[in-house]
Amino acid sequence: MTTVSGHIRLGRATYHPGTERILTASGDEIVLRAQSAQVLRALIGRLGALSPRDDLIAEVWPDVAVTDDSLTQCILDIRRAIGDADRSVLRTMPKRGYVLHGELVQGPVPAAPGQAAAHASVGIAPATPRSPAETGRADAAPDPSRDPGAPHYAHPLRIIPQLDPRDVLPTLAVLPFRAPPDSSRAAIVSAYLGDEIAGGISRSEDMNVISRLSTLELGQGAGDLRRVGQMLNADFVLSGSVFDRGTSSLLLVEFAETTSQRVLWSDRMALADRAWIEDDECVGRIVAQVRRAIMTNEVRRVRSSALRDLKLFSVLHGAVGLMHRFAPKEFNLARNYLDYVIEKAPDHPTPLAWLARWHVLRAVQGWTEDTKCEARAALDFTGRALDIDPDHTLALVSEGQVLAHLAHRLDEAESRYNTALAITPNDAQCLALRGMFSAIRDRGAEGKRDTERALHLSPLHPHRFFFLAQAAAANIAAKDYPRAVTLAKESLRLNRTHVSTLRTLAIAQAGADQMEDARRTAAELMRLHPGMRVSSWLKNSPSSGYELGRSAAEKLKLSGIPL
Repeated sequence: MTTVSGHIRLGRATYHPGTERILTASGDEIVLRAQSAQVLRALIGRLGALSPRDDLIAEVWPDVAVTDDSLTQCILDIRRAIGDADRSVLRTMPKRGYVLHGELVQGPVPAAPGQAAAHASVGIAPATPRSPAETGRADAAPDPSRDPGAPHYAHPLRIIPQLDPRDVLPTLAVLPFRAPPDSSRAAIVSAYLGDEIAGGISRSEDMNVISRLSTLELGQGAGDLRRVGQMLNADFVLSGSVFDRGTSSLLLVEFAETTSQRVLWSDRMALADRAWIEDDECVGRIVAQVRRAIMTNEVRRVRSSALRDLKLFSVLHGAVGLMHRFAPKEFNLARNYLDYVIEKAPDHPTPLAWLARWHVLRAVQGWTEDTKCEARAALDFTGRALDIDPDHTLALVSEGQVLAHLAHRLDEAESRYNTALAITPNDAQCLALRGMFSAIRDRGAEGKRDTERALHLSPLHPHRFFFLAQAAAANIAAKDYPRAVTLAKESLRLNRTHVSTLRTLAIAQAGADQMEDARRTAAELMRLHPGMRVSSWLKNSPSSGYELGRSAAEKLKLSGIPL
């Protein structure tokens, strides 16, 4: 390791080794928590070189036994602090460690941008006005300080990004919402909602989102969608208008595909005075509808087009939609689509994580007799995904699900769920699965809390039946059988072929002394899964060693499921 003096540029952030402070591109000062600061200090000491994971753990936690999750959380802290969203500054080297890229600069640490006095005090001149070619504005005034001998371009050169054709994520742009020029309140509401919606979608791992600063450059008169799509390289756009309505506001919102200019979803929403800032339900509803619209559109597309004519994101989203329909033919077709995406994009964690989930669902549906084989296959896929990106929430959640429901390694499963929620605290899927995990271990109150919160966060999720089913099972563990019956029935209304929900409903009905209903549900379960037996189910269930499993098995037997 080397001793570093001066300061270090890490992307657009600056790190000062003497004070261990980080100055962001916007001028904010960030102080890392102690362990994250130690990890960064170790990485700085090997700037540009590989820092093996084992060496970092030994250096930061010399006398403590910790898992890789502790280091992963510190790496996440550092990336957030320096604004390394694309992981280009602090790179993960799969199965090896990390490499921190930076530039050592001798001299004082620069002050926050835009502070002229601070610039003067450290000998840095404020930025000079930019030329029309630099600003991209044809009507900008010429810069008198410009070197007359320097080349001048009358029009800005548009550089088209050379996107990797293997990208598996769709790109979405949130255009500036229109507002009447004479309404300051509508202008505030439109700006706030646009930022919040873009931020909400950005937190999803299954979409690329164009930066708000880029879309704001278009103004409110963006023109036809095909042209906008070409300018921004966007597959979809969200646009809308805000109007004053006395003490409230009216939002008209529209989500469309750019190439076909086809509207996939639209709605009008009344926003009570200040409700748009005090309650995030409106934003959550829009984000959920956008995700639902993309999924529905891509399922339609993959069923009507040849694979060679589709973008990879269409194949991936179509596969995810088909595998959650639980019809055997479509479920197996989803596997073929996921294999195709992985073949085309082997270094992307998302399709690997979904294929691991496919194996879990196959076992849960009772479509395989060898759950150990499914577990091995699924863990291979999540392992590959996490080698590529150790902080990938979907991969962590999928691995937790495999460990809990197929491998029965419950402590490790809990660690994966907790790590995923530390990265993405409002991940509804992870909350639902962690809640189910708590329910399995006879912690009914915890399970109900997590699953009901997941239900709250997924009001319009395309797979809402899943969240209802998990909440129903957790309510059984909390011995709230009437609530469990209500939730399971609603889940089955949305997806009548989900056999685990039928099991849950039969158990809930037996617990609520609705025995005739329980027997009818059990008969439907046996029709869909003729090989169902209480003993084999309990043997393969992670709840087999707990009161929940034993009680559920007894209720299934009372409902008429053969022993």
